[in-house]
Amino acid sequence: MKSLAVLLTAACLLPIAAMSQVTGGGGTYVNFESSQTNPVRLSPDGTRLFAVDTADARVSVFDVSQPGNPVLIAEIPVGIEPVSVNPRSNDEVWVVNQESNSVSVVSVSKGIVTDTISAKPEPMDVVFAAGLAFVSVSRNNQINAYDVNTHRLVAAIPVFGGNPRAMAVSPDGSKVYAAFAISGNATTIIPVPLAPPPPPPTNPALPPAPAQGIIVQATDPDWSSFIQFTMPDNDVVEINTASLAVTRYFSGVGTINLGLAVNPGTGDLYVANTDALNLVRFAPNLRGHFINNQITRISIASGTVTPFNLNPGINYAQLPNPTALSTALSQPTATVFDPSGAFMWVAAFGTDRVAKVSTNGTVLQRIEIGNTPGPASDPMNKRGPRGLALKAQTLYVLNRISNTLSVVNTSTGVVTEEIPVGSYDPTPSTIRIGRGFLYDAKLSGNGTGACAACHIDSDMDHLGWDLGDPGGTMEYVKDPVEVALHPMKGPMTTLAMKGLVNLQPYHWRGDKANFADFNSDFNQLLGGSELSDAEMTAFQNFIFTVMFQPNPNLNLDGSLPTSLAGGNPQTGFNIFKTQAFALGIVTCNLCHLYANAGTDQFIIPAVLLEQPQPFKTPQLRNIYQKLLFNNAAGAATIDGFGVLHDGSDAGLFEFLSDPVFESFSTNTEIQTQLNAYELCFDTGTPPAVGYTITITETNVNNSSVVTNWATLESQAVAGSIDLIVKGTIKGQPHGLLYDPVTNNYLADTTGLGPFTHAQLVGFIVGGDTLSPMGVPQGSGIRMGIERHGNGVLDGDRK
Repeated sequence: MKSLAVLLTAACLLPIAAMSQVTGGGGTYVNFESSQTNPVRLSPDGTRLFAVDTADARVSVFDVSQPGNPVLIAEIPVGIEPVSVNPRSNDEVWVVNQESNSVSVVSVSKGIVTDTISAKPEPMDVVFAAGLAFVSVSRNNQINAYDVNTHRLVAAIPVFGGNPRAMAVSPDGSKVYAAFAISGNATTIIPVPLAPPPPPPTNPALPPAPAQGIIVQATDPDWSSFIQFTMPDNDVVEINTASLAVTRYFSGVGTINLGLAVNPGTGDLYVANTDALNLVRFAPNLRGHFINNQITRISIASGTVTPFNLNPGINYAQLPNPTALSTALSQPTATVFDPSGAFMWVAAFGTDRVAKVSTNGTVLQRIEIGNTPGPASDPMNKRGPRGLALKAQTLYVLNRISNTLSVVNTSTGVVTEEIPVGSYDPTPSTIRIGRGFLYDAKLSGNGTGACAACHIDSDMDHLGWDLGDPGGTMEYVKDPVEVALHPMKGPMTTLAMKGLVNLQPYHWRGDKANFADFNSDFNQLLGGSELSDAEMTAFQNFIFTVMFQPNPNLNLDGSLPTSLAGGNPQTGFNIFKTQAFALGIVTCNLCHLYANAGTDQFIIPAVLLEQPQPFKTPQLRNIYQKLLFNNAAGAATIDGFGVLHDGSDAGLFEFLSDPVFESFSTNTEIQTQLNAYELCFDTGTPPAVGYTITITETNVNNSSVVTNWATLESQAVAGSIDLIVKGTIKGQPHGLLYDPVTNNYLADTTGLGPFTHAQLVGFIVGGDTLSPMGVPQGSGIRMGIERHGNGVLDGDRK
């Protein structure tokens, strides 16, 4: 039983924590740090290049009739955070919007979105085959197939793997493939009661390490008595385009699989990936080498999987290693084949290089994309090559971090031109200056890894890592009472680097008093040098801009649904907030403050938690993303780690069954209701942000369209969002901004409007197409009617 006195003390201190409410976002630009997947592709005839302008929520169209001189000819607004683009023709382009949970069907000639297809949650890529559009719906682990003409959902195909993203089509169109971006590597956790004692510290001044779990391979026969589930470790899925059935999975490809291409000659698959080394125990043993960067070949005929290390021969024991820094290819994110099928080009996102690679994985050539040749590093001006398109001897490289397009002459191996992706980039300087510190692998001792190697696009890799140090020293922190933290901390799962502002102390144990305390990892884990104070401040300022996307389980108006996962989230919320499970006063909300991201920010002593060591109360905003672990006997599981610091609990039911929760621990009904609520936990971003409907004369009177448009307006009135509209007014492209005070829509052109809702309906009935979209509060003017922020309306610039 917990100490009543300490619990009451904590309860009394809660108002102090409540005063530190989570803030962030707002302003004219909100950063979701989305994951570009296939952000640049050529039209079928090769005369146009389409590139997503993620920062400005547009797709850019370039005339590449002269390949070495792309000319920007159009910029068309789409959804929020576009991450992939694929043209069906020179005029019809499909754009996948991760944050908007949608696919925008764009007409280049009309300059507008002609339809918006819902693909919730977090669609990432689209390909075409057999008269269908296949969309990877990453967070649902699902591939949706839509009729390319009617846009009707034909099939929702469940796939067994983590986060399907990049897609490709077989040469004959009979198969589509999707790579699981966060596939894991078949590692899992042996929990504290079963794991062997940790080894003795090498520092004789240290006491014995606390009891802790151990990371193992799920197929390790030594643990078969406990591991009675299976981990297929599926990395790529093959789907038959006629039957719409999964025909094969391929495993052993890699851990983080971001790029996928088909050899046009053989039909074999090639996957750009990294392979995590999280079976290696302790940070000193991982220093400078915690991932391998790979291209993996999958033989379609035999199914044989062959990984090729892109950095063979590196001496990982030498740190720093200028020679390795000069050649390393880190975090491969994209690949495109030469039409001959003899070789491919690979984008190394982490080291600002593209490489010519043979089909047997031999690096034939490296081309520097940024301004940091050799071992030099300049994270404040990093490019970040993320997408590739090839036309004859011209390679187009879309750079995510600089939001530019590099034009490479592959015959000479020279970047001949670098141009902006769009005519205007709204990215604030805070993001421009600080973003590179997350991704720059040249900040490591040998160029092979960066913070983002585990914190993928600031998110999780769904793995556990044991980054303890047997030679370290004890640390003492006080919040609110002093606790001792042993340097041999045991396995802990990777946390998202999102929504961190005002949530210090950081990490599972709260051992990072502020973000600057992470600086030591640049040396102790990456094997490089620590950042200067100014650089670390720039990194922090950027990270503090990164927000969580909306919780897809909430209603559009932000309210809780009444039914989810067998429970009622509203009932679960009431239990969470008011129902005590111990001593008549201890509720879930006592520590996990629902109004403060689910945390009181306190470090709770081990004795109260009935755990071997202290832990900070974790936030709950992305709990719905952590439930892919199933450790039941006979089950198959995608992830090997779940909730709790070491991932040892396979979901909220197991977590809530811990005896520490007393009356809740044996009450399945209460557990069901709490599970339903926590699946809906507010991420801090309203669900209406990004939501888009495209309205035409054929659906303007549809009841769901009428209701959802009204909901968007009511959310704008409530101050949760701004509401913009893009489309045509009397046949001409325009932007509009909803004014909740007057209930009118302001236009992007002097002398045009304002318009009432009824007038817009009239325009639609008369043949116009309009797409209302919720956007972050404060960004409506920029995204709707005045892009440049200098007082000149967008329409007046034409």
